[in-house]
Amino acid sequence: MHIVSASRRTDIPAFYSRWFMNRIRAGGVKAVSPFGGRVFEVSLAREEVIAIVFWTKNAAPILADLEDLASLGYSFSFLYTINNYPDFVEPYVPSMRHTMKTVEALARRFSPGVFRWRYDTIILTDTLGSAWHLRNFEGLCRLLSLYTDECIFSFCDYYKKTIRNMDRLVPTHQIPSEAQCGQIAGEMSEVAARWGITLASCAHDFLVSGSITKARCIDPDFLSQVVNSPEKAGALRALKAAPSRKQCGCVASRDIGAYDTCLHGCVYCYANTDRERAVVNQAKISEDSDCLDPRGAMAGR
Repeated sequence: MHIVSASRRTDIPAFYSRWFMNRIRAGGVKAVSPFGGRVFEVSLAREEVIAIVFWTKNAAPILADLEDLASLGYSFSFLYTINNYPDFVEPYVPSMRHTMKTVEALARRFSPGVFRWRYDTIILTDTLGSAWHLRNFEGLCRLLSLYTDECIFSFCDYYKKTIRNMDRLVPTHQIPSEAQCGQIAGEMSEVAARWGITLASCAHDFLVSGSITKARCIDPDFLSQVVNSPEKAGALRALKAAPSRKQCGCVASRDIGAYDTCLHGCVYCYANTDRERAVVNQAKISEDSDCLDPRGAMAGR
């Protein structure tokens, strides 16, 4: 049995919900390794899937399918990134009004274990400094404390393509020192505590302290709230640590997404070379494709 990650590499609920449900009904999906390009198959058979972890900034397009997904016997949870950035950082992410309506709909229908909040990725610019983040974060804590008692956060990891895109799209961006990150994180922790929320640092262990825990985004303890059988609970407990990058705290999962396919256009994105390439790639993927990566996609027969 395995956990399905859907997906660190793209936003499947926002842009590929029909495709995803077609693959669920087909019982399997192909994925392409971002390192080497090997194509491999991932079973989506109900008896093989412990739980599905959705990573998203907009779950609205998949809301109508969640009842069917649950009735088919699948357990699932959402890692929901809510940053409330201005358009020059997240140009195609829905408004906070839209986001809160979606979060409320999830909370009304499903257990608290369905929703986890990510404040990620934290970037600094000439107008988005520490004071801006603390005001913004407090406003989000006020809204989201009704639905969660945890926030997973991280600062930007400056990969080569991230730096290239940030230099091009946000020339006033600033790369903070570890000391600056520590100060901001500490102040965020104080804000979160006022709203009954704890902070968990994703892949930045230097920020872990008494008030800030180490995040596990694919987290068996959290998912134990949603799995629907003793067998799956046992399989969950047996999963080994499988970090996706240095200092990642996640256990093993099978990711079914593809890089260069997300259309949110976030300037800090590590998964897209640029939005233009993502638009081109999306056009190559039909709802009946068996893979989100154009290199591995074949139209369903």
